[in-house]
Formats: sequence, structure tokens, C-alpha cells
Amino acid sequence: MRNRCCRDERGQVLLWVALALPILILFTAMAVDMGVIYMTKARLANATDAAVLTGVKTVAYWTTRDGTVAAGQADAQHYASQMFAGNFGSSAPTLTYTWCPGDASCPANTTSLKLHASTVVNTTFMSYLPRWAQWTVGAASQATRGNLVMTLILDRSGSMTTDGGEAALKNAVPAFIADFSEGTDHVSMISFASDATINVPMTQTFTTAINNAVTTTMPWGGGTFGTGAGTYGTNFDATHGPPLSMADSQNNSVTFPAGSSEEKVVVYFTDGLMNTIQETFAACSGLPNKGFYNFGGHDAVGVTPDFLDPTNSDFNSNDYSTNFSGNASGGATGGCDGNAYNATCQNNPPYSLTARCLGVTGFTSQIDGTFKSFSGNQAAVTKEAQYRAIYTANQMRSESPVPTYVFVIGLSSAMNDQCTEAFLATLANDPDGSQYSCPTAPAVYNSSLPQGEFLPVVNCPSSTCTQSLNQAFQKIAARILLRLSQ
Repeated sequence: MRNRCCRDERGQVLLWVALALPILILFTAMAVDMGVIYMTKARLANATDAAVLTGVKTVAYWTTRDGTVAAGQADAQHYASQMFAGNFGSSAPTLTYTWCPGDASCPANTTSLKLHASTVVNTTFMSYLPRWAQWTVGAASQATRGNLVMTLILDRSGSMTTDGGEAALKNAVPAFIADFSEGTDHVSMISFASDATINVPMTQTFTTAINNAVTTTMPWGGGTFGTGAGTYGTNFDATHGPPLSMADSQNNSVTFPAGSSEEKVVVYFTDGLMNTIQETFAACSGLPNKGFYNFGGHDAVGVTPDFLDPTNSDFNSNDYSTNFSGNASGGATGGCDGNAYNATCQNNPPYSLTARCLGVTGFTSQIDGTFKSFSGNQAAVTKEAQYRAIYTANQMRSESPVPTYVFVIGLSSAMNDQCTEAFLATLANDPDGSQYSCPTAPAVYNSSLPQGEFLPVVNCPSSTCTQSLNQAFQKIAARILLRLSQ
């Protein structure tokens, strides 16, 4: 008998190879073809994300330029397709766009763009099975542009006419406003010098009104009343009060239905350090607006603050004591006390002979609750203005359910002062504020509050001032639009 273990088994390897080959091809197909399919789908997804973000970020600009929503959407869609091609490649997938407003299913007051993209992938190994020779791969993305509520706060003080700020601002603001969408966004504008004014109340038709205010009707000249009400909250002149507080009031005047996407923003522009505050004194007589007084107006620290009409924006008319004619007892002309730049009237603050605060010799600081004399104490007023501004900005950032993002632009060579820059970085809650080395008042960043940005534009006046200010405004516009587009 022959031993079984020794029988001839030649040829069985070929049989096993024949049986295993389809399985090997299948695994190869899974490793190669499915990998190609997966990578194509990932590229589609990235490209559709980039395209819809481009569309919703640019549609406001194109709508404003073209004059109609449909034309603006067409141009924005063109650039969205270019962005898609730049991310996906030169092949031509099928792209289907859906815009809001425009589609019948769109919710009210919504700007959004949905893109579905599909393409065919030709397989290599899987093509041995005809039904798997081609795969159709698709991806869809949607970006929704939130409702913007924004207030511009613009410095129109006297130094703006000499440091290049006036000309630069007249160029930069119209370009900035063009980035936003009328009919969707809400925008207002406030300006300040010795007083503050609501130039354009909150509106959805803001472009022409703001452009006219900045380029034509806004008066230039005066001090730097750029602060907030601080701990006084709503106790301020509603039409000529601290600009940060009035901006908060303007932003909070707009409400949206529950669940709406909303962004609140303040863009604050200045060419100097604020040096004026507003108080209401019970002892004041003959004053409008229930005894509100503005006082300060000096950059020098050792002088007595001037007293300013809170309703008068003209530097040369009825705000400074140079317009007073004598004191109450018939003394010298110039200021009430005979000194044209020390605006006290028998030790009482006036802004005219009949409107003065009898017996008022100082104010109570919000910083520590102590009494601060007016006499020779401009430094206390300046410090108080900064405190009230930062306090107000932090309150705005803490509001619920929609906090406010504060962006700050500082213009002119005054921004080379490290303490001025540190203060403005704190006002914006800029995390990079620590780069400004101010030993007496370093910049403070609160990571629990919305992060803004401070942009110094130091080359003013110069031939590049306008260009640099435009770049600063456009950087802020890009950040706002990126946050709006989700």
C-alpha cells in the first residue's frame, strides 16, 4: 500500500491562486479605488465650503455695486465658482446653487448660499465589474450670513484736520460701508469732538446717509469726548451723550425673531486720547438736558478742565470760555474769571454767564468713589474718561444673549505712545495688547469676553495715510464678514 502522505498534490497551488485572485483584486480595489473616491469627496467638500463662504461674504458688495439682489447674487456666484475651481482643480463638476433670498423655502431676513457639487470618478480595479466602473460622488455645503447690527464711532475733533485723518476717513469709510448689505444689515453712525452726535440713526438704508455725513455734513473741530457713561449706565444725554453708550443704545434698538443669527459690532476710530467726560449736576441752572455738562478738553495734565456745551459741536462757538464776556461782578473779559483758558466762573463751571453750576467745584470719580476737584486736575478727567470707556465696552461685551465685538482704529503719530496704544488695545479687548509696554497702565485682555482688535495707523499725516487707513478698515470688514458667514 502506498503512503497517503506521499501522494502527488501538484497543481493545487494554481487552484488556490485562482480562487484567491478575485479576493485580492477586491482588496486592491478597496485600497486604491475607494481611496480615490474618498479623496475626491473630501476635495469636493473643501471646495464647496470655500465657495459658499466666498459667496455670502461678497454678495453685499456686489449687490450694492450692481443695484439689485439678483445681479449681486450672480456676481457673487461667479466668484464662488472661481473659488471652487481654485480648491478642487480644473475639472468641471456639476454645481447647483440655491440662494436666500430667492428660493421659495427661504426664511425671512436670511442671506444664505447652498451649493451641491457632484462629479464622476472612473475606477481602475473595480471597473472589472461594469456596474462599478464609474462612481458619482457629491458634496453639499451651506453658509448663512447672520444679521449684522453695527455702529461706527468716528472722531471728528480738531486735530483730524491737520494730521491727515479727515481726508483719509472720507476715503476709507465709504469703502468700508460698501462691504455690507442694505436691506439685511443694520448700521448707524455716531461722531464725537467736544460733544457726540448721532449722525445716522440705526437703519437698513445706511450707505448714502453715512457717506454724506462723513464726506459733506460732519463738522470738524473740537475736543475728544470719546468715552462711555461707565457705571452710570443709562443716565446720559440720549442724543449728545458718551458715544460708546449711545452706540450700545443704537445696537440694542434692533431685535430679531428667536433663533436668528445676529452679530453686534462697534467700530471705534480716533486720532487721539479721549480727555472729556459728561456729568449731570443737580446744582446746575439754565442748562438743557437736565443739567448735563461736558468738561475736560486738554491733553496737558496739570491744567483746569474747560467746560463744554454738550449740545454744541463747534469748537469756536459757545463751548469754551473764550466766548464768555466778563464775570458775574463785571470783571475782565475773556473767560468768566478773566482767564480765557480756565473756564470757571467765580469758581463755578460755566459754559455761559447764565448757565453755570453754583457751588460745584469738582466731580465724584467712578474709579474709587472719591471727590476730584476741577482746579488744575485735567489728569483726573482724562483717567476717568478712560475708565468709563473700558467699563462701558466690557458691559457691552458681557451682554446676553448677543455680546458686542469692539474694533478700534487709532490714527496718527500719537499712536506711537505706548500707553495710548495699551489703552486702545484694552478698549478693543485685543489679546495682542501686551506688545504695548506701558508701565503705568498695561493693556488688559479678558479671555472670557469677545475678542476684538486694535489697529494702529501711525503714518499720518503722510502720502500713505489714506491707503493705510483703508487697509485697517478692510481688515476689520473681513473679520466681521467671516464671523457673519457660518
